[in-house]
Amino acid sequence: MTGGFGWTVFLAALTLVFVYPVSMIAIGAFRDGLPSDDLPFTLGGLLAAFQDPETWKTMGNSLLLVVVCGTISVAGGGLFAWIAANTNVPGRRLLTPLMAVNLFVPPLFHTLGWIMLGNPQNGLLNQFGRMLGMQGPLINIQSWGGLFLLMSLGYMPFAYLLMLGAFKNRDQSLDEAASISGAGAVRTFFTITIPSVGPAITGAAILIAVLVFQSFDSPQLIGRQANIFVFSTQIFHYVRDQAPAEYTKAFALSLVLIVLVLLLFLAQRWILRGRSFTTLSGKTSRREPQELGPVRWVLSALIVVFLLLNLILPLFAMILGSLQPIFGVMSTGLTFDNYVQMLTDPEFSSSLGLTAWLAVIGGFGSIAVALLTTYVTARRTGFIRSYTSFSVWIPWALPGIVLALAYMFAVLYVPAFRSLYGTAFLMTLVLIVATIPVSSRIAEGALAQLSPELEEAGRTSGAGSWRVLITIVLRLVVPSFLSGWFLSALFIAGNLSVPMLLAPPGLQPVSLTAFQQFLQGNMSQGAALFMIILVAAMAVLALAAGSMKLAAVLRARAGRSGRAPSVPLTRITP
Repeated sequence: MTGGFGWTVFLAALTLVFVYPVSMIAIGAFRDGLPSDDLPFTLGGLLAAFQDPETWKTMGNSLLLVVVCGTISVAGGGLFAWIAANTNVPGRRLLTPLMAVNLFVPPLFHTLGWIMLGNPQNGLLNQFGRMLGMQGPLINIQSWGGLFLLMSLGYMPFAYLLMLGAFKNRDQSLDEAASISGAGAVRTFFTITIPSVGPAITGAAILIAVLVFQSFDSPQLIGRQANIFVFSTQIFHYVRDQAPAEYTKAFALSLVLIVLVLLLFLAQRWILRGRSFTTLSGKTSRREPQELGPVRWVLSALIVVFLLLNLILPLFAMILGSLQPIFGVMSTGLTFDNYVQMLTDPEFSSSLGLTAWLAVIGGFGSIAVALLTTYVTARRTGFIRSYTSFSVWIPWALPGIVLALAYMFAVLYVPAFRSLYGTAFLMTLVLIVATIPVSSRIAEGALAQLSPELEEAGRTSGAGSWRVLITIVLRLVVPSFLSGWFLSALFIAGNLSVPMLLAPPGLQPVSLTAFQQFLQGNMSQGAALFMIILVAAMAVLALAAGSMKLAAVLRARAGRSGRAPSVPLTRITP
């Protein structure tokens, strides 16, 4: 890869896989049909898209969802990060494991769990309310309120993990200085604590806004029932629910989304320009938890509420629903028939097998590409570094449904690629690209811990570039590689937006199969499908953790057996 030909191939691959498909969004906005239809370019469809009142209504709904869910997620995540890093609140040590576990749960699993809890017809919470004598539903998850609640809870772990490090690295003597100067606890929190972690807060806000713009699962399953359309669901509506499909309107909304994401990143740079956020210096800083008094028990109760709403209740609904012959009918008792049917029925078992292969192959491909591109970005300079960073950044700006649409146009636009349309290869490729942002964060953390001096020492000893990469870099990042592989596999297994457009006939992953089961009212079968995937993922995680622990024990024993006997200091000192 160090030669000119190697770098040319590398940059060409980046262009073909990342940049070229996204360019189809601009081309598609000026053509009212598929590329294979050989239609002329025109502005008519684009102008008609922006003259349609539905376009502006969709933009308004999306912005409202971003503002409300982003505010709640960032505020809640920041509060929990402050509790975990700087206070004496009981239960604060459970926050980080809890947030990490929530990240492992696919968004579709979380959404379906809450539908089983809060749908007005037979939701478990509404059945409980009727037992208490309530006339109407206790909660209607298929509404604006339900959408706000579900998406705010779902993205709060992202905000927490993004801000936790900033709160941990703060010098708490700043707060003490404010207190000595006469500021109360509330004033100190809002005038000293919050401004000192400004970059982390704005960074989390930008990322959450992008994630809400990209979201498809919750708006599709919940919002559409309440006639609430956002960017991703409206684009899907134009492509799949219209006959003929209105591709120009879909790409027009996609262009608007890309512009909004770019404006968000520019806004962050403008807000933080010229400001200093240095809170650590060469002086010793305090790390003692802040004493909060009786209010700490209120914050502990808040942690318990979050645990209930974001994990325990939806998981309980999913487990109970998977054991019911007819979901919501308590008199039928509990049975494992749904699991037997999922494992023995050829249609469902093939869906499980396909999902397993997609997760394994796609997860490996995602973390491998992320590790390679991150390594290039970290070790190279100039055009190669900038172009690689830009190419890998592209999936951040696009929802999965837009990525799928862009790649569909990309293969249809070139006659030589048209045979890829409707194949499992294309679906797997787009799933890998859609998961690259998650894998890149893991790869960045792993490579940041490796000093370039290790590679320089290898080259000085006569090793070539490939040998240094394989024997030094890859060996040292194996644990992070395996973690990224597992996490990417989980995200791919739960991805719904890409298979909705690109799944070939007869090849449906679990996410799409479960979605169709829920649409048909077979909630118990859909819940059983997801529980099988979740149990399998936990089993793989437990096996991996046990293998790593066993390997560590064996290395420690080998080290002790091969170590030379120790000699007392008095025996070798004159």
